[in-house]
Amino acid sequence: MSENAIELRPSETAEPSEPSLPNFSMLSTLQLVAAVLQFPVRVRLFNDATLATRMRKNVSMERFMSTVDPARLAWFCILSLLFLGRPSYATTFTETGDAGNVPNTAQVTAGVEPLMEIAGTLSPTSGDGQDMYLIHIDGGGTFSATTVGGVAGFDSELFLFGINRKGIYANDDVVGYDAPATLPAGHALTPITSGDYYLAITQCCSEPTSSGGQIFPVSDTFNNHNSDVNGPTGAGGALSITGYSGAYEDFPGGGSYRVFLTGAHAAAVVPEPKAFALMLAGLGMVGLFARRRSRTA
Repeated sequence: MSENAIELRPSETAEPSEPSLPNFSMLSTLQLVAAVLQFPVRVRLFNDATLATRMRKNVSMERFMSTVDPARLAWFCILSLLFLGRPSYATTFTETGDAGNVPNTAQVTAGVEPLMEIAGTLSPTSGDGQDMYLIHIDGGGTFSATTVGGVAGFDSELFLFGINRKGIYANDDVVGYDAPATLPAGHALTPITSGDYYLAITQCCSEPTSSGGQIFPVSDTFNNHNSDVNGPTGAGGALSITGYSGAYEDFPGGGSYRVFLTGAHAAAVVPEPKAFALMLAGLGMVGLFARRRSRTA
């Protein structure tokens, strides 16, 4: 083998392992890019854990063998840098401070994927009887939200609004009275269009209102309809939410809550710091390679 060749050989001490996604370190990739920009390199890559003898970094990737020129190998490394950032797999979004209760002040969910749970706190005695979050829904009727198993000490209600701030559906009690709330999947009112939506949780019986009145006919204990899943059929149902009305039950109540979700994602994608670093490094390598090519042209 010529002295300009880099051979990636299987490690003698490596134990057999299940196939995994490529796991290049940023330093290894940068060193390889720098090397290939200096001279033609013939690279032989094998499956399993391998040791780059000159870089002394572990590399794992699918089997292939090829001889490449510097340009192709450099672009391969650059693309690796751009796409090696992996998303966070946390599934719970935790309220920061106090989430607002209307769209203008709703807390934007971010940094979790998929969004399977929202954790927060209500405190009616301090004026915090409602929280609202901006979430992203898959559509297709897969969305659901429930506080079953997620609240203690107060009667919760759940409400969903479209990005236009108008009501979609709501529930006070999944069954009976003073019970957790559920917005079910597969219901006639469950959203079928993907997009951003507003999810609100309140302590009963604080109800969303518009300039025309109450949006949802929930907590209708007199007619025994509090366990129904309701659409925006109240007097103000055709208009956008502007606030809330109604007295709290179980006052002072309040406390921590957890809303469990399906078919939902964070409304804002926040790349991890590592992803930013990889992207900047990749763009830097693109500029360096373009500069070298212009000099040799």
